[in-house]
Amino acid sequence: MTSAKDSLPELARSVQTRLMELLDGMDYCLDWKDQEDSWSVRQVVYHLLDTPQGGLSGVLKGVLSGELAEYDLWADLDNITPQRMENDLDTIRQEVDRLFSELAAALASATDQDLFEKTVVIHLKSRGEDVQRTADELLRRGLEGHWQGHLEQLLEVRESLGIPTG
Repeated sequence: MTSAKDSLPELARSVQTRLMELLDGMDYCLDWKDQEDSWSVRQVVYHLLDTPQGGLSGVLKGVLSGELAEYDLWADLDNITPQRMENDLDTIRQEVDRLFSELAAALASATDQDLFEKTVVIHLKSRGEDVQRTADELLRRGLEGHWQGHLEQLLEVRESLGIPTG
């Protein structure tokens, strides 16, 4: 049986690889939207990088160190700033790499016991509810649920633009 300490870094790497594949060839259309109320590639990526605020890696590090017992989570924020609007695809890729490097570093110091026993309370502000999650649940739900859903969104953008996928 694979431990969480082994499977979570593997899951993170696969999500990172898929995101990078989906970003290939998107240089010219980072801000394109097929409809006014849909999100651009830039908005999706920055939403992922900074949800929860500070990013998934920062939250994981805080939970594992015991410095973070709770945090607020607002859904549907694109986290776009004027500076982020200026970033090209190479800069965005560097930010993605940084988040996943920080995530790998946080996981490297964790034990299975840490991942299954250390918890955080998440105040889901958009839903008006509070939930408690273990570090393992936080990452799995984040990467397998939230991130995967947005990767599908990026795939749809590629398809709408007629950009082949690998």
